[in-house]
Amino acid sequence: MSTLDPIEARQRREAARLGSPGAFVGIVIGLLLIAVGGAFETRALFGFAEFDAMGDVDEPPLAIFGMIVGLPLLLAGFFIHTGASRRFTGKLLSSPGVGPVSILLVGLSAGAWWGALSMPSPGAFWMVPLGLTVLAALLLVAGAAKRMRGRSQRGTLARLVVQGRIAAGVIVEIPEIDPSSGGLIGPVTVKFTDSAGVDRWVTKTGQWKRRDLPQTGDSASVLYDPERPSDTSRIWVAPSESTTVDDFSRWHA
Repeated sequence: MSTLDPIEARQRREAARLGSPGAFVGIVIGLLLIAVGGAFETRALFGFAEFDAMGDVDEPPLAIFGMIVGLPLLLAGFFIHTGASRRFTGKLLSSPGVGPVSILLVGLSAGAWWGALSMPSPGAFWMVPLGLTVLAALLLVAGAAKRMRGRSQRGTLARLVVQGRIAAGVIVEIPEIDPSSGGLIGPVTVKFTDSAGVDRWVTKTGQWKRRDLPQTGDSASVLYDPERPSDTSRIWVAPSESTTVDDFSRWHA
């Protein structure tokens, strides 16, 4: 028996971890492991190419065994990064800062350059590090653009919390999840009535941990721009009684 509400206690623990230094360190460690693991994997692949070019030599290049090291590092890196990101952001799937896929490509590129420079005559193999580097650069740029859009949306949200309207809504449709699923990233449709008395239905993409997943028929809060009530880019949905920027950020993917 306990004199404390276990749900409230869990929520307090999760809130205390949001943005915590420990979670941030976990994110950094995870990304480092992903980068190093990726580098070892591509270096090992170049090692196989070197082995083929060595002819009748029986002993394979040491670089080949980097694959044995790289794969566990990758698995550990993604596991640590996912867990730390959930603690840092409170979301089911979120990557604050640079995402793990971009960092993986940076590591793969580094390993490819390492391998190409180690070969006496790489020939067409030069195309591998060049291609990976271009792809990594494109992903980094795309990630930066996405973060800029996110900051812009959060600025819009902050203004609407002050200048917009909050209406009571009801969830009319949300997917059901498998009993083994840890949560949902998907659409939710909410009905609300705007200040002019017009009934509206809005569908937004959100993400929820399993224990936080709302059900069809549950109450919700809808923040919208009264001057542009049909503009879905200026509509946020959140749990009932929500009033703050953080409240209206909880459900959004």
